[in-house]
Amino acid sequence: MEMIMNIVNVLISIGNFLWGMPMLIVLLLLSVCLTIGCKGIQFRYFGHILKITLGSMTNQKESSKSISSFKAACMALCSTLGIGNITGVALAIAMGGPGAMLWIWVAAFLGMIIKYSEISLGVHYREIDPQTGVYRGGVMWYIKKGLDKRWHWLAAVFAGVYLIVVINAPAVQINTMVSSITAYFSIQPMLIGFIMVVLMALVGYSGIRRVSSITEKIIPVMAVAYFVIVFAILFMNVRKLPGTVGLIFKSAVADVEAVAGGFGGATVAMAARHGLCRGFYTNGAGSGDSTFSHSSAEVDHPVQQGVWAITDILVDVLGCTATGLVILITGVWTTGESGAPLAADAISAGCHSEVFGNLFIMISIILFAFASAFMCLYCSELCLRYFTQNRIIVIIYRCVICLWAFFATNETFVSQVSILWSLGDLGSACLMLINLFAVFLLRKRVFALTTDYKKIYLKQ
Repeated sequence: MEMIMNIVNVLISIGNFLWGMPMLIVLLLLSVCLTIGCKGIQFRYFGHILKITLGSMTNQKESSKSISSFKAACMALCSTLGIGNITGVALAIAMGGPGAMLWIWVAAFLGMIIKYSEISLGVHYREIDPQTGVYRGGVMWYIKKGLDKRWHWLAAVFAGVYLIVVINAPAVQINTMVSSITAYFSIQPMLIGFIMVVLMALVGYSGIRRVSSITEKIIPVMAVAYFVIVFAILFMNVRKLPGTVGLIFKSAVADVEAVAGGFGGATVAMAARHGLCRGFYTNGAGSGDSTFSHSSAEVDHPVQQGVWAITDILVDVLGCTATGLVILITGVWTTGESGAPLAADAISAGCHSEVFGNLFIMISIILFAFASAFMCLYCSELCLRYFTQNRIIVIIYRCVICLWAFFATNETFVSQVSILWSLGDLGSACLMLINLFAVFLLRKRVFALTTDYKKIYLKQ
């Protein structure tokens, strides 16, 4: 076990390095490049984007080979919304201090155009899956179809890295779920893990239509319930908001101990590292996950689905901001708690009811984590089928993911939830570097799709 932990520590150190200045430079340069090339579509046509996304949720179409745009968006959101908004933000503040919130906002600002570009490419280069008869698309397909043959190996590398990385993704979700339950109930962690892993395998086996049907029900209901609670708390503490926002900006440029004594002493670098990383984890930009679900949508033009990326991120950053402000405004961020327990403490303090706060966060995390876990399973199987259609290999891989998720519920990992999150950070960085390079190479196609869309739908 000691040797395993030494290896884990080395991997975490590599992840910490990548999520420092290297990743910030890459993301900033690509975001600026895409924004200029697309002529600021995420800003100039903001009203139009909201109209054709949130404004058309009740007027969605789908076919035998596709799902609706709204279902695709819900599938993409379930990979991060909830766990990212609740546990991810709580971890960012616990490890990086209040200043991490500023970097979560930076991640949203940079991520809009990046996610827009990758989704537009995913839809443009998608194809019909010969096994299921529905659309499939994503990073591998736009690399293989959009770039010349000298870059085709990059598609295989991405799919291979994704298969390795996503082994850990459901484990993070299930581990978070178990830690939130065992924090308040004396239940054997691995018993909960076993039940959830079995359910994840059964639902994930049903395919994209079952997954999209479930996420379409879970995500909107839980998101609305969560927003109602946290905004009610913020409204009751509205007088504290200016000071809290000021604390965020002060902590982003100065060490936390100098700003608010008694905390663990997060530095500016830690705020940037954890805020940026958690921000991109929760908004889903750059890693390629969202391309798999969005590429299944029924649309007439790739950009019609691409703009859903901007709405996705708006919803996500709104949730992150609300969670972060509640944690800071109630003062629980200095208690030494982290992850789901810290979020629960914030809701409990805001509602003046420990029982309500604990139960609300626990139920939210159970539903969000469950939806996210089998979404990860679905995406990973798409990557595996890129290499082989062999059913036995697919079943074996599914078993490996489920076994690791079950193993991640042992007491060592439950008591140190940040270990799995840190390993996930390294995996996300590797996937993002590959995908962002591919998006950069295909930037002219993104520009052309944007120009074509504006000519047809905006008459420009």
